[in-house]
Amino acid sequence: MIPKEWITESGTTVWLMNRPSLPFVVVKVLVKAGSVYDTDEKAGRAYLLSRLLPEGAGEMTGLQISQALDFMGADLDVMCGKDYAALTLVTLREHLEESFRILALVLTQPTLSKDDFDRVKKEVVGELLKEEEDPGLVASRAFDEVVFKGHPYHRPEKGYKETVEALTLEDVREVYERFYHPNFAIFSVAGAVSQDEIQGLLDKYLKGWLPSKSSLPAVSDCPLSAEGGEVVLEKKVTQANIILGHLGIKRRDPDFVKVYVMNQILGGGGLTSRLFQRIREELGLSYSVYSSYQPTYWRGAFRVVLQTKNERARQAIEEVKKVLIEYRSEGPSKEELEDAKRYLTGSFPLKLDTNQKIADYMAFAAFHGLGTHYFVEFSQAIQRVTLEEVREAARKYIHPERLFVLVVKAPSSL
Repeated sequence: MIPKEWITESGTTVWLMNRPSLPFVVVKVLVKAGSVYDTDEKAGRAYLLSRLLPEGAGEMTGLQISQALDFMGADLDVMCGKDYAALTLVTLREHLEESFRILALVLTQPTLSKDDFDRVKKEVVGELLKEEEDPGLVASRAFDEVVFKGHPYHRPEKGYKETVEALTLEDVREVYERFYHPNFAIFSVAGAVSQDEIQGLLDKYLKGWLPSKSSLPAVSDCPLSAEGGEVVLEKKVTQANIILGHLGIKRRDPDFVKVYVMNQILGGGGLTSRLFQRIREELGLSYSVYSSYQPTYWRGAFRVVLQTKNERARQAIEEVKKVLIEYRSEGPSKEELEDAKRYLTGSFPLKLDTNQKIADYMAFAAFHGLGTHYFVEFSQAIQRVTLEEVREAARKYIHPERLFVLVVKAPSSL
């Protein structure tokens, strides 16, 4: 399973996996226009733009776009994360050209009208207010603020209520004009379509989309804090929401696969992980506990996430720290390593069993520069990981003395 890759004359990277047995096509477009390029003063403008894109394009209104796609049984989804924005089209093979035409309109000729802007901005502000009632989201965003202090990752993709309310239509248009260009885009296509067909659609419907003459703004990595800290936020919650962690590793770092295997044993492996066994099975402190390393373009975060009774939050925090210290010192056993490798390699094909998943993974691999052989080499790389490499990864990428602890809890319960 090795996709074809080519770069168009306008600088667009294209990955294609031809799967003729299935009568539909997924086209995913990544644009290097994530919230990482916002500023603190204008946080949320990249996300707001992504929400505006399908609200009107060319001569079509948002309603006409929606109705046309519905009539063909197609779907167009737009999102914006920290690293990039993405448009995902799912369509039947017989409607590929017309649905691709609409996708191209949304991508290259968004209306960005004042009426749509005002309406969508109000919607986003409303969502931000509602999300303040979600203790998990509150904890996650507050954690990012302290771990990524001084780096664009500290901001939520949607921005803040105050910054979104202050955004203007011109702010949003500036993002589009600066970042939405073919040489900042990746097309990932999976389904019943050939390279000649996709190139023909690109030539026909994106011929007026001009590459940028500028490079992307420089973004420096966030340094690992010499000391951690603790932040406690009080809310009326039935359970304490806890996040412990610190800076982690980039996805394209050569050590990432070793860290991925190491974390599977620590807290990524569900019922068999060290954290689950200690925190839930032995001590009954939490129904769910897991750890992860974000696979981001710049250094992401390592985090341990759990919920527990408000009055047991301190005990849970201390027990997680003990697990991290023990694991960093001792590392896993040979049996734990073999079980983790067996699970990761065995479950990987299930992540590629639909066109949607394949398109997502191809876009991800292309964005991070992992190469077209990623689908084959990833499992092989996992199999090559040794016990000593996992132990070294634990010593290098787990820092109990530098942990940031974020707790959202009921008043006077810690």
